[in-house]
Amino acid sequence: MSTKPVMALSHSRLADFNQCPLKFKYKYIDKNKAFLIDDNAKSPHLVRGQNVHKALENYVIKVNAGQEAIPPSSLPEVENTKPYIDSVFKTYQQVMPEQQISVDVNYKQVDWFAKDSYYRAILDLIAINPNVARIDDYKTGKLTDYTPENGYGQLHLSACIGMSVLENVEKIITSYIYVDHRQIVPVTFTRAQLPDLQRHFNEESEKVNSEVNFDPTPNKFCNFCEATKAQCPYSKKMDTTQLVFKPKA
Repeated sequence: MSTKPVMALSHSRLADFNQCPLKFKYKYIDKNKAFLIDDNAKSPHLVRGQNVHKALENYVIKVNAGQEAIPPSSLPEVENTKPYIDSVFKTYQQVMPEQQISVDVNYKQVDWFAKDSYYRAILDLIAINPNVARIDDYKTGKLTDYTPENGYGQLHLSACIGMSVLENVEKIITSYIYVDHRQIVPVTFTRAQLPDLQRHFNEESEKVNSEVNFDPTPNKFCNFCEATKAQCPYSKKMDTTQLVFKPKA
């Protein structure tokens, strides 16, 4: 590919675009405040998820530092996940906590905020042996299948980026770690699949960056969208400006 894409993409950005191009526009291009996460108004579920991720990241850092008698976490889901992480340390030569990886159009690693950033991914846990690696993503909440209809989800993008950056690795095991359910859902990729993965994400990038209309698409998430009736014909959001409260007679 010879031209630089307009916008760097990630799994969440692709998911938003494929769900509704108009939502994508308001959120990432217009940066409409209604679509941005307010640090002062995060949902309890989001806060818990962030706390779990941070605690597991810190645990890996402490194990790598050789710290003994690591104090237990107050979060039971973190304690439930530690035995799995311990098994990863026993199996792999190198284990890394959360990493932010960005690649350019040639799938070479670049700085996260580099102007030529093409795809970005936050990888919760990376473990590497000479020919095999694993990339895990912690999930809190319900046991949900995150794979979109096109079959290429977050684990596929993680494998694509991981295989591109770790050039000596022939196989990558990617997994969702459902910490509340003590369940692991793995998907394994080989280097032979890398061209197909890159082709797919190249096509997705071209589709997003060539979009000009950003037409709204009705979907099952319309009930949770911040778009108003004035912004989207499929909006389910109540327009409180039109409410008139009449005093009792």
